[in-house]
Amino acid sequence: MAKNLVQARVEAIRRLVRRRSARPLSRALEKSGPGDIAEAIAHLTQEQTLFLFSHLEDEHAGEVMVSLHDGDFRNVVDGVPFGRLVALLDAMEPDDEADVVARLPDEIRERVLTRIDAADREDIEDLLAWPEDSAGGIMSPVVFKVAEETLCREAIEELQEQGDVEMVFYLYVVNESGQLVGVLSLRNLLVNPPSTALRELMSTDVIAVQPETDQEEVARIAARYDLLAVPVVDETRKLMGIITIDDVIDVIREEADEDLLKMAGVNEGFDLHGASATTSAMARMRWLTVTLFAGLVLSEVILGFEETLASKAAIAGFIPVVMGMGGNVGIQASTITVRNLATGHVSREEGIGKLLLRETRVGLLLGIVFGGTLTAWGLFRYWPDWTVGASVGTSVLLALMVASTLGTVIPLTLERMKVDPAVATGPFVTTLIDLIAVVVYFLVCTELFGL
Repeated sequence: MAKNLVQARVEAIRRLVRRRSARPLSRALEKSGPGDIAEAIAHLTQEQTLFLFSHLEDEHAGEVMVSLHDGDFRNVVDGVPFGRLVALLDAMEPDDEADVVARLPDEIRERVLTRIDAADREDIEDLLAWPEDSAGGIMSPVVFKVAEETLCREAIEELQEQGDVEMVFYLYVVNESGQLVGVLSLRNLLVNPPSTALRELMSTDVIAVQPETDQEEVARIAARYDLLAVPVVDETRKLMGIITIDDVIDVIREEADEDLLKMAGVNEGFDLHGASATTSAMARMRWLTVTLFAGLVLSEVILGFEETLASKAAIAGFIPVVMGMGGNVGIQASTITVRNLATGHVSREEGIGKLLLRETRVGLLLGIVFGGTLTAWGLFRYWPDWTVGASVGTSVLLALMVASTLGTVIPLTLERMKVDPAVATGPFVTTLIDLIAVVVYFLVCTELFGL
């Protein structure tokens, strides 16, 4: 129901833009979120997009810019007057403003940085100094902090006077040196007597990250401890900023998209929405070329067992079965391992042996079940010749156990080498496991059963 409502709103915005219905469009935009508007823009021309932006308030327009895909973003930057672009940036929160500035073409970025508010410029330059996928790159430097001797009454008054705080989920308590010494929820602030000092209420066990921390680790920490915001501190525990839950959700979505692209053998910077057919083909061509050559190697391996195929043609019919079963089990094991690494259930130091042993056992159990099934089918289909069924069943048992083990070992090895293990579920690894499954199949047929 909610999905239908969102789609109806997006379609309404597109329809009003195409009709140039200015007043109804303004009302529709006021009721729509930035994500809905960005989705509507994805199917508009540059002229239509600029017409839509001309009916957005600066603050709302800035939020929409953050959500735009690269092609639509560039259309806005190229078409919006420079003065309006500066106004949009000034209306944004510092972390969003830094994200937009980082996406601007170099020549425009330099001009913008000389025109925006001086305080914002300093915050943006500080944020841009950190890698974009780190805690420092996604944090907001605007954070509500109070001294530890502050009373609840005084903290509430300070909070009411603050007009530029993006989200206040917690009160961060600092000492005279600006070091983070405690944290207090907004609820605890409101339910306790006004004369109570914050030091009596605050929790001193503060979970914080440093600016160099990877954004994926920040998301894991927020999920593990059910945090609505994560403070960022330097090596001396001085409070630098916070990462709010909306940024954490963005990180989870970005990392999921990145992993899916890597699983498909596509670079993480690939634009899913705005890329042309030529660009899309070129982006996929690298891994597919590797897969092509791996397939050629596979064909040579099969030809190497030409005598086996000639002596018992029936075993050729089971090659797709062996490849399919081995490849799928390997990908399942890789996906489970990558997921365990991503969620922190397995790390480079802990849990590896247990996971490897479990997946090997899983492969053995699957091999027994499906190998037994294929053996029974082979006996039924080619009786009284029992060798076909026995060779297929045995090779599937071994192939599934090897595939499950390899599917676990490869991402663990890549993680230890500090390479994103998501590539372990890509097309190259699939072909590699197919190759191993076929080799196992033919070795069983020739060496064990003399076919």
